[in-house]
Amino acid sequence: MEVEIRVEGIQRLLIHSSEYVRVYFTLPDNPDAIQQCQLPIEAFDSGLAVGDAALATMLLRTVMEIRAPKVAS
Repeated sequence: MEVEIRVEGIQRLLIHSSEYVRVYFTLPDNPDAIQQCQLPIEAFDSGLAVGDAALATMLLRTVMEIRAPKVAS
């Protein structure tokens, strides 16, 4: 399931020589509650910045990847 989010913070990590990113985000229905997830760098769109809208792919309330929204053409 894809869920709209807003990126509130990004922290890049190196764990055992593998790159990860910790993302802090909010959901539109509860903008006061900041949530976080940790993803491998391949599951995060590196073009995203703090304040950007994004789409989080979730499975059982667990974030699997975060990508920039698709642009309608």
